[in-house]
Order: sequence, then C-alpha cells, then structure tokens
Amino acid sequence: MKEIGNWQYKNFFIHHFDKIESTNDLAISLLNNRQVFSNEIILANQQNKGRGRYNRQWVSEVGNLYFSLILDGKIANKNLGLNQISTLSLVANIALNLTIKKISQAQNIALNISNKWPNDLLINDNKVAGILLENIIVNNNCEFIILGIGVNISNNPDNTSFQSTNLQKLKIAIDTRSLLESFLDNFSNFFTIWQNFGFKNLRDLWLRDAYNLHKEIFVGDLESRIGGVFEDLDELGNLILKTPDKTIKISAGDVLNPEKN
Repeated sequence: MKEIGNWQYKNFFIHHFDKIESTNDLAISLLNNRQVFSNEIILANQQNKGRGRYNRQWVSEVGNLYFSLILDGKIANKNLGLNQISTLSLVANIALNLTIKKISQAQNIALNISNKWPNDLLINDNKVAGILLENIIVNNNCEFIILGIGVNISNNPDNTSFQSTNLQKLKIAIDTRSLLESFLDNFSNFFTIWQNFGFKNLRDLWLRDAYNLHKEIFVGDLESRIGGVFEDLDELGNLILKTPDKTIKISAGDVLNPEKN
C-alpha cells in the first residue's frame, strides 16, 4: 500500500491511494497509530473490501469517488453530546445533495435529487451515493469521526437491494477530484453550523428533499421491518413513522425499496 499522490485543498489534506481494502478501515488504522489527524482524507481509486452500513459490501470499481474524511470529534462532543454525532451523516447528505444539484444546474440537466433516510442519496429514485459514519470513542468521549462516502460517477453495481445509477448515465460530466473538492466546500459550511447548533438548524434542509416524506414506506434492519407513513424527522435524526396503531421513533434501519416489499 503506497500513496500515489497527495495534495492540500484549503484546510484539508488528501492522501490519494490507488487500490486499498477500505478507506474507512485505513483511516481508523492510521488514526489508531497517530499517523493522520482531523481534516485529513483517505481517497482511493478502488476498494477491495468497501463496505456500507451493517458491513454490507460496497462494490468499488475504478471510476467512482471513494473517500473517508476524518473530523475532530472532541469539539462536537463538547458542544453537542454523543447523541448528536450520528446526525452528521445527515449533514453530509445535505452537502452532497447540494453539490450534485449545483453541478447539474450548471450543466443544464434537470434531476430529482432526494435524501433517503438515513444515509443515501438518490437521483430519480435510484441510489447514486452512500455514507458510512464511524467513530473512535475513548472513555465515553468521541475523539474522531470518520465520514466515509462513495459516489457512483462512471459505473454502478447491479442486483442491489435498492436500484442504483451513476452520474455519467445521467449525462453529468465530473471527475473525482472536482467532485470531492466541491463537496468539501459545501460540507465545511454545514459542518460549522452543525458544530455550533446541532442538527436542528439543518433539519428542514434535509426534509426539503426527503425521499417519500408523508408517504407509505417500509423501514427495516437486519432482523425486522415495519410499515407506516413517514411523518417527520426529529432533531436527533430519528425517523417518525405513523403506523395504524401508533406513532413511533426509529433510530436505526433503512428505508427499503418499495418494489421489494
């Protein structure tokens, strides 16, 4: 494993690798050995063992964007508390949504971009990006947050639980470096708001493009699923689901593919 290049972009330092197992796994390993710190990024052309939530495989062919952004968790922990950390994936979703929206508008391409709870970005109801948030917790304090993001630029996997697409298929022209740097510009602004106020000041932005808001959905995890109407999202990022019997808060799971329920 060897860096094929690196560069500084504003206050971020990017470590660029050709092929590694997983950007999140490498980020965690380097953090544990004090070889990287906050505002550093692990970027890879390809991952052999890319993964999503619940350790699902993330197919990582050459041509897409795969990176992990390391953030200082101590500031967030001090200002917000550990229960707010998970909402950072929603903040990243907002930033990624805005990034692709700006690129598509500049190229005069009309797209329906939506945020699928809790951590996916859809275009025209097809998955184009996913987010994996992990933490390093020491003595009940968050030392670092690792924000792993994958975006389908030139290819996408088939036979996935939720149908997928890629930006080139949608006629959007962008390279990995430009997309990464554009995302960092947008994310930096939202991250500052989140650090100071938490998710509550960004909640309406996420909901504005929420996938299937106020519609019947199914939410599931590894063991079960439940159906109801997607009513709202609270200030901790919990999904508010109205079932025939009651209204419940769901803190973990995925909004499932309606075609497979």
